[in-house]
Amino acid sequence: MNNFAAPVGVGQCVVIPKNTLHAFKSDENARFIVADLLKLPDNLTTIKTPCFSIDDKLMSYLSFTQKQLQGVTNEDETALCFNLFLLLLKQQTSNATIDPRINNVLLLIKKDLSIDYTLSDMAALACLSVTQFKAVFKQSMHTSPVKYHTQLRMEHARSLLCYSDLAIAIIAEQVGYNDPSAFSRAFTCYFKQSPRNLKKAALTSTISPFKHSVK
Repeated sequence: MNNFAAPVGVGQCVVIPKNTLHAFKSDENARFIVADLLKLPDNLTTIKTPCFSIDDKLMSYLSFTQKQLQGVTNEDETALCFNLFLLLLKQQTSNATIDPRINNVLLLIKKDLSIDYTLSDMAALACLSVTQFKAVFKQSMHTSPVKYHTQLRMEHARSLLCYSDLAIAIIAEQVGYNDPSAFSRAFTCYFKQSPRNLKKAALTSTISPFKHSVK
């Protein structure tokens, strides 16, 4: 559209302005949500590219919304779903400064945090040598690939500890640690609090009443 063409991958959003001729198409097995907005949030009116990656919060919410909307018949529920979507959309920032080769790597590691990708694996996906990959990644993300991967894992683990009833050993596996003790040491080093203590504090916290059970 408007001389712009790009693939839209998992965890990405494309903004198509009103009355714009486009040729968007998808694989028949693809799943995505279309939101028709009368007005774009201010943060999206100045983006340099119509295609950008959304953050993990909005990605998780869309997964929930897809299932929720399949059974929603109440207008109040629909309005609540949309209002929260709009609130999260207003928090998005364009990743125009992220090298497309690095963005491909980000999409891959976010898809399954239990997989322990090596620097060689990530560099190969980006079609770069390991040395080049580390340099380009640092320029785009302002941190190293290893530190970024660890950050994603630790933050996801913290979320699961606070808002699920999963055992610590299961949470460890879901963020790439087969040894619960190694996970506990890494988590404690990162947050200065052990997983067990955080989970205990979350159970007695009055900050949020929401918990979900994963079977």
